[in-house]
Amino acid sequence: MSDVLLVLLIVFLVAVAILAAVVLVLRRRNLAKAAAPRPRVDPLADEPDVYDPHSIGVGDVITYAGVDHVVRGTIVLEEGGMTWREHLLDGSTGRRWLTVEDDEGDLEMTLWMRREGTNLTPDGDVILDDRVHRQIERGRAAYTAEGTTGTPPSGTMEYADYATADKTGQIAFERWAPTQSWEVSTGRTVSRGELTVYHRTPEA
Repeated sequence: MSDVLLVLLIVFLVAVAILAAVVLVLRRRNLAKAAAPRPRVDPLADEPDVYDPHSIGVGDVITYAGVDHVVRGTIVLEEGGMTWREHLLDGSTGRRWLTVEDDEGDLEMTLWMRREGTNLTPDGDVILDDRVHRQIERGRAAYTAEGTTGTPPSGTMEYADYATADKTGQIAFERWAPTQSWEVSTGRTVSRGELTVYHRTPEA
């Protein structure tokens, strides 16, 4: 009887040793997994990598050169099947206009600042800031306005665009009524990356 007990004891001890070895191996594997660096996940992977400039609208906030601007109003213009938008941006450094349009499939965005007291008109070459600007485009467009724009809700406007030979200088002439004097603005082209857009949260 003692021999049987001895055999059982040996079998029990072997089983305990095997179980302990299995537990040790599993524990080491778990520790190794925990110690291994987890791959980093892009927190913005589900967000679009660029905003859609054509979706900018009244109430959005646009950051340019570190300054936040609220979109106070938007004018949608149409001429000959072409459509473009002008957004009135209001920030701590003053008001400016952002034009967004597609030119033969290429996105063009331009920031404009009003120039008061120039007494310029779009007749022939124009000299401003000691630089010669030549007319590159002129026409008449129908428009509708939303928000604060300083224009009627809809109507027809005249425009004339000028630029220097190297395109670094831009002038825009706009007239919102035949009896109105020309509004003069100077502009610079901006890229998508220069602007950060925070869209207005839709109302419930």
